[in-house]
Amino acid sequence: MAALTLSTTSAFADETAWRTAHDAGWKAYQDGRPEEAEKHLRAAAKEVKGFSPADPRVATTLDHLAWAFCAQGKFAEAEPLAKWALSAREKRLGREHHEVAESVNTLACLFDAQGKFGEAESLYKRALAVEEKERGPEHTNVAALLDNLAAVYHAQGKYKEAEPAYRRALAIREKAGVERDVAPTLHNLATLYQEQREYADAEPLHARALAIRERAYGTEHPELAASLTSLAKLYTAQGKHADAERLSTRARRILDEQARAGVAVE
Repeated sequence: MAALTLSTTSAFADETAWRTAHDAGWKAYQDGRPEEAEKHLRAAAKEVKGFSPADPRVATTLDHLAWAFCAQGKFAEAEPLAKWALSAREKRLGREHHEVAESVNTLACLFDAQGKFGEAESLYKRALAVEEKERGPEHTNVAALLDNLAAVYHAQGKYKEAEPAYRRALAIREKAGVERDVAPTLHNLATLYQEQREYADAEPLHARALAIRERAYGTEHPELAASLTSLAKLYTAQGKHADAERLSTRARRILDEQARAGVAVE
């Protein structure tokens, strides 16, 4: 699941405490530290209590705090915040605005994480339609939503719907030129093919995702372990047991090192 590229709030005269807490929290979330993100974003939420409910900082803060809760599996805490942020943005901006799509995506991802794929699918479609209209069909937010939508199709076994969504997301991300953003879509599309035993289509995609992650993150990152594990499973299915064991051993070593270092690995 992917968050969208977020809007920048307007400058306010007395926002230092809020901005310090909010920006630290959102950076922690983006860096994969949801517990730290929650701490900072809770502090930001206290700051916005003195603002008007229509102030865009309120919706931004609660939306981001919902992401921090969701990343920790605190769905009951995340959902009312996500719904409030969505309602506030709809009231202020109307239903077809990119900040509203941002909140729709948040709620969709929350349902997605709980396995409520039908609810998530309809929300992703709504957000996608808004972002295509507001940002254009080649925007990276569109790619993120296509990837999210493809993933819920995938989870429901709707392979014919998932493949073109993944492929369109991949084309947008390749055109954008940020190589590390291409890897998750490659990985997802490869997994789709692998589940259908289309190994010849899956293998080069897994290999490419692995190579990108090595260049982007180095040789000891958990993202790399995910690609190593997937490619190892593919080799096992093809009967390439020596290659599979080599990659699995490397993945286990990375994950063991991360565990010893106290890094949470999903």
